[in-house]
Amino acid sequence: MTRQTLHRQLEASLNGESSTRFWVRQAQNSQHGEFVSNLVLVVAARTKQPVAQVAQRLIEQLSWMGSLEERKGFLNFRMNDETLRSTVEAALAQGEGFGAGSSLQNRRVIVEFVSADPSGPLPFALSRMAAVGDAICRLLALQGAGVTREFYLNDDETSAKTKLLGESVASHYLTILGQPHEPPEGMLDDAFVRSLAEQIAQRDGSAHLLMSDEERAARFAHQAVESAVQMQKNALNRFGVRFDVWTSEAALKRENRVENAIAKLREGGLLYERDGAQWLQTSKFGDEADRVLVRANGRPTYLASDIAYHVFKAERGFDLLLNIWTGEHRPYVERTRAALASAGCDAEKFEVTPCEGARFLKDGRPVSRGKSGGAWSLEDALDELDGDTLKFFLLRQNADERVAIDDEIARRDDETNPAYAARLLPSRLQTMIAQMQAMPQAMPNASAESDNADIEYSNEEREVVRLVALWPDTAENAALERAPHRVAAFLSDMSQAVRDVLKTSRPNAPAASIDVLKAALVVSQNALHVLGMSGAKI
Repeated sequence: MTRQTLHRQLEASLNGESSTRFWVRQAQNSQHGEFVSNLVLVVAARTKQPVAQVAQRLIEQLSWMGSLEERKGFLNFRMNDETLRSTVEAALAQGEGFGAGSSLQNRRVIVEFVSADPSGPLPFALSRMAAVGDAICRLLALQGAGVTREFYLNDDETSAKTKLLGESVASHYLTILGQPHEPPEGMLDDAFVRSLAEQIAQRDGSAHLLMSDEERAARFAHQAVESAVQMQKNALNRFGVRFDVWTSEAALKRENRVENAIAKLREGGLLYERDGAQWLQTSKFGDEADRVLVRANGRPTYLASDIAYHVFKAERGFDLLLNIWTGEHRPYVERTRAALASAGCDAEKFEVTPCEGARFLKDGRPVSRGKSGGAWSLEDALDELDGDTLKFFLLRQNADERVAIDDEIARRDDETNPAYAARLLPSRLQTMIAQMQAMPQAMPNASAESDNADIEYSNEEREVVRLVALWPDTAENAALERAPHRVAAFLSDMSQAVRDVLKTSRPNAPAASIDVLKAALVVSQNALHVLGMSGAKI
């Protein structure tokens, strides 16, 4: 049972009055059951009838697999033990498939995330986006969506940013070889640039001295972009985050997609000239102001490339264009949506999940530099912590909130470390199951016992089974809300519930209790998989 299914059942009880807006949520307090809804309050307000009268009528109409009660105008839904037992059986029967749904069946979704500038190692702040994007892709796929993971490479070597990168590498190269020269304005002086210049000097010596400054800078820019992209790919592979497609901005330009997008906007009468530049009338589509599309010098702006890229995505037949962007890109959301509408695309397919960055703390202070002297990167963090621990800390808060990872807590090998507690779950459950099966009172084949239906769960066991029953709902809504932090919270709740069972385990535990732990094991492994994690061994 999920809240989406329950919501549809409640809608059906309204006799076609689908205009009534109400919500169904998981109950925050287990004493109030598994789900809660404000339907009674909504209907009472609309019909001007007493809350108690509306509640009684709805309770009589509804068919629910447990108890229903009204508390302060809210309907509380509690599953009965028979329903919980059937959920345990379903988890054991479905295994890896338990929690999978069909709410996004046959929908094609492209998820673009990370998309770091190819100017050096992957910044640590973007590791948050990598973890969030990977988990969202897994959640969408679990609900039946066909998911394509895409990394957009801002690799246009004619851009001012990339030109400066090449000029900076060239300047350091010339310095290493003792050649007098004028450094470029705003020269980059980070570890990546210096290291690349040293590698080129050691490998090629003076081979590049006879080139013109422009040719040398262009060649070094190309090498810098290639090197940076490979470094970022290596870091993401090490982190367990994969991409299906790496789309190149430079390729879009070579294929004339940027020019074609601009021509399409011009044909639609959406461009006008001012101060020698060409402006796009995005204000017609909800943007706060019009935007420059082509500069006075004839060069397209980044917005032009971005429009071409999103038009390219739209032309590939996806039902949803999901972008995971950093918080600083919030102003660009409506601008991009307006630009897509301007280009004749269905802007309703465009969606952005904002994702704030992360800080890594040592001795309570943010770390800014890695061992190489460059900015703290994903690789630096992976040298300090294993990937699964890092992922859990990056995912345990809402993506819209900035995360701080305390190195001292993340390194602990006890359950004051929430990542350790979550990763320990499968191993702990396997040990508990083996110990209970070894007891002479326990039957060797728990699922074969015929009188499980007559056994009552202890309070601690019921909480574990309750969480097992809520896993399909948790997974579905984490997907629909693009909220993997709900899965991390679920794992923490399950970890605590299993610890409570361990503290109060019965010496003559019946086979039904073993089934509870087996179901919890299935769900814990499935939840960890959704976050791109594996369990740890005790």
